[in-house]
Amino acid sequence: MGIKADPESGRAAKGADELARTQSPPLSALVERMLTHSDNDIAEALARETAVDGGEPASFKGGSKAVRARLDKLGLPLDGAVFADGSGLDRDDRLTAKLLAALLKRASGPGRPELRSVVTGLPVAGFTGTLVDRYPDASVGTGVVRAKTGTLTGVNSLAGTVVDADGRLLAFAFMTTGTTDPQGAQSTLDAMASALAARGA
Repeated sequence: MGIKADPESGRAAKGADELARTQSPPLSALVERMLTHSDNDIAEALARETAVDGGEPASFKGGSKAVRARLDKLGLPLDGAVFADGSGLDRDDRLTAKLLAALLKRASGPGRPELRSVVTGLPVAGFTGTLVDRYPDASVGTGVVRAKTGTLTGVNSLAGTVVDADGRLLAFAFMTTGTTDPQGAQSTLDAMASALAARGA
């Protein structure tokens, strides 16, 4: 019983009844959701879509090559960077604070509006996403720190933007490795970002 068929692509006849329709959210919305919630599935899918758009196979290697090519085209510092996958879960992945800060600076500026979702998707300290519970109400960083978290066993990072007491927008990237106290590492990174918010007047 059941239907047995070999599926294949095709085009409906002119005037055929429409049975269903689906449409993806815009790419900017997917980037924002991925960053806000640290959604590894979306991150991996975006890397593979980047690969397809760059003429590479939709694979880990294809994604790695295409992502590197895109970042290089933006003129970002890639020394020491290794993109083993799109989600950042592979232990062979390597990023530098210099690369992250440079990307955030470029995305925050007026010259590349197509990168704006990299900033607008960052969780807001004490309010959204992966930072919703990490900043107490009394923290100077609450509401003014926007940052992407990074957490693996022994690895903690925080990269984003913050408005300081003088109203300046600062980009930062803090990274740790070999940590044995993840909660302590997170608290320290949050305190460092809050210290930037307190700079100035």
